[in-house]
Amino acid sequence: MKWNPLFVFYKSNSIVIILLLFSFNLYSQKTVRYDLYVKDTLVNFAGKEKRAIAVNGQIPMPTLTFTEGDTAEIHVHNLLKEETSLHWHGLFLPNKEDGVPNLTQMPIRPNTTHIYRFPIIQNGTHWYHSHSGLQEQIGMYGNFVMLKRPNDPTFRKGIDDLPTLPIVLSEWTNLKPENIHRMLHNANDYPALKKNSVQSYGEAISAGHFKTKLQNEWKRMLAMDVSDVYYEKIFMNGKPSSELKSISGKELKAGDKVRLRISNGGASSYFWLTYAGGKITVVANDGNDVEPVEVDRLIIAVSETYDILVDIPSENKAFEFLATTEDRTNSASIFIGNGVKQLKSPLPRLKYFEGMKMMNDMMKMNGE
Repeated sequence: MKWNPLFVFYKSNSIVIILLLFSFNLYSQKTVRYDLYVKDTLVNFAGKEKRAIAVNGQIPMPTLTFTEGDTAEIHVHNLLKEETSLHWHGLFLPNKEDGVPNLTQMPIRPNTTHIYRFPIIQNGTHWYHSHSGLQEQIGMYGNFVMLKRPNDPTFRKGIDDLPTLPIVLSEWTNLKPENIHRMLHNANDYPALKKNSVQSYGEAISAGHFKTKLQNEWKRMLAMDVSDVYYEKIFMNGKPSSELKSISGKELKAGDKVRLRISNGGASSYFWLTYAGGKITVVANDGNDVEPVEVDRLIIAVSETYDILVDIPSENKAFEFLATTEDRTNSASIFIGNGVKQLKSPLPRLKYFEGMKMMNDMMKMNGE
């Protein structure tokens, strides 16, 4: 009788599970422990004091770093007056460690500690966040990085050994997340007013699109929209703007390459990524290596991750790495290198009425 792997997979799942568990033990290197203290705080990010949730006294949450083969042991100390949880986005792990309250685990009650423990059986850039209520929107998000073993046959010299900076993108609003949720159900114009994108008759006339506006109204089509929510601030690692002059004590200089591990921890925003130092080289997406490819700009969706490489092309300059919301109303950036800041040109304002005209052309005047 020949050995048939497919037969074993479909007919003997228990054997597969035993083999997988054996492989976890075989490659287990060490237990890496993190203690996360979840606590209420007050912040003033956009001119108004608001409630937020800090973990270990910071927003975003700390970057958790492991090497494939490690065992993660994460102690979550809930100092809130409400329940919480943590979900490990994109990780392969036992179902009971997935962090979805009342489904894969009981919620972490106030003034208690919950321990997540699972093997790290993959590598790549991912992120983690609260899965309780709308806590993620007020601070509970962070990067989760799993490194390759140096002897991994997929280890890529010149990529996996580069100086690295984890980046998590996010938004901030002075409104309560619950109020935003309610407004989205009501479909009001508040976000459009704040973004100056209401597309009134006056704006239509000045843009030369009065007929477009009339057709739009006749066909009862809603105004063009790209992002439903207005945010006062956009953050890159918790700041609208920052500098990266060195990594692990080594000063960055001309000719250096830097690997950015980017997670979109935003609640609803897609971001365009651009770089003042030239092209962006994409080397991984959602934790999976890809054949390196150069692009002028890159869009990252909610919960998506990308690993990219950027060059420092010249001395005595710091080049802006810019993340711009898809509706182009806000951005955050980090300047990479040492010296005079080189700004990246902002993306132009969207042409809403041209988009409206395109939508009108999809429907006849009689509604067909």
